[in-house]
Order: sequence, then C-alpha cells, then structure tokens
Amino acid sequence: MVDASRLHRARERRDTGLTLLEGPHLLAEAVKAKADIRTVFVVAGDEAGEGAASSTGIEPVIIDERALQRISGTETPRGPVAVVAIPPQQRPLSQHLLVSWGVSDPGNVGTMIRVAAAFGWDFSYTAETADPWSPKVLRAGAGSQFSVGISEVAGLDEIRSVGYTPLASVVSGGTDPEVLGARRWALLIGEEASGLPADVVEASDDAISIPMPGGIESLNAAVASGILTYIISKHSGEAGEQV
Repeated sequence: MVDASRLHRARERRDTGLTLLEGPHLLAEAVKAKADIRTVFVVAGDEAGEGAASSTGIEPVIIDERALQRISGTETPRGPVAVVAIPPQQRPLSQHLLVSWGVSDPGNVGTMIRVAAAFGWDFSYTAETADPWSPKVLRAGAGSQFSVGISEVAGLDEIRSVGYTPLASVVSGGTDPEVLGARRWALLIGEEASGLPADVVEASDDAISIPMPGGIESLNAAVASGILTYIISKHSGEAGEQV
C-alpha cells in the first residue's frame, strides 16, 4: 500500500498517479464521477465517515485520530480520507477554455477550476501552475476537478491546435468584455502579482480587461476569472439566470 501521507508531495503524485481526498463532500464527488478510489481511511467510531466510506464499496481502513492527521496534513482533518487515482488528461471539448498561466496559489487554482465547472468550460494550465490534483487545490475546488476536463498545455500554439483563440486578461487597456466578439475563446489568467508575461499578451489574438471604476488596482486571479468567465458565457448564451 502506498504511504498516503507522501501524496502531499508533487513528485510522489506524479510517480504514482495518485492523490488524496479529504472529507465526505470530496469523496462523494469522486464516487459520483466513478473515480478510481483505491483506499479509504476512517477514524474508529466516526459514524459519518463510515457512512461516507460505504458509498465507495471499499472496505475502509480504520485508523486513529493521530494517523488521520498525519495522512491529511491539515491541523483539523475531517475524515474520511481517500487515495484516488488521478484521471487521465482530457482534450478540451467545451465551447470556451479557462487557462491558468502560471497561477501558483492553490486556492486560486482550485477556485478557477470550480468557476470553469460552474459555466461548463474546460480547464487547462501551464507547467508553472499549482498542481490541479494536489490535496490543497482539490479542497479549494470542492471536487470540481471530477466534473471538468483538465489538461496541461505547453503554450499558445497548443491552445490554437485544439481549436481555441487565445484571449489575454490584462489589468487595463484591453477590450471591454461586454463588446468582445464571438469566438471559441481560451481565457488566459496570469499570476496574481505579475499578470501574464508580456510576450504571451502580445502573441494572443486579443486582450480583455474588467472595467473597474472604483479605482482598485487589480483583482484576485480567481475573482477576475469568475467575472470574465461569466461575461463571456453570457454573451455566448451559456450563462443561465442563476449562477
């Protein structure tokens, strides 16, 4: 059996093709998606955890609180914790694509994946992005990884090769998203502090900015992705009345 606590390391996840899920909600999302669940750890006497584990059809491994904390890596872990196979990468097929271009914060990346899932977009990322399948990103994404196509991309040429038009997000000077033309867009979101590299912006087909009359210098990467994804979806007829 793999040492589950080692799956907090990116290298271990790459070598084994496995990751960790913590809590009943993430486990339920994995079950719903028919994910390949390998092991489920439950603390002795945790009836709720045992109930959640039963949905997997796997006999849980009973552990104590100390072992749960070691496996989960959080100060206040919530069982059950499961070892799950990372799904294979999927070629993007959605109308639009949300691309993390080197966003390194796990919370931002997880939220961006959740945004993509909410609007029916797929999600792609460059090598510098926080691992979409790390336990931290899975928690931030609330398990949305199991309901959206996820793939790594090497650059703009690869994005174009799968049928999308690169659209750079910039703090100012870009097209107003309300008047953006109808294309099959790949919305590029850069690192929060530095934004997209200048050469990426220059090589993209268009750039887009969020009008901010309140005078705020910039927005959180995940917040910006949510606003822009909604507006692009709305003008594509994809955003429903409730979001």
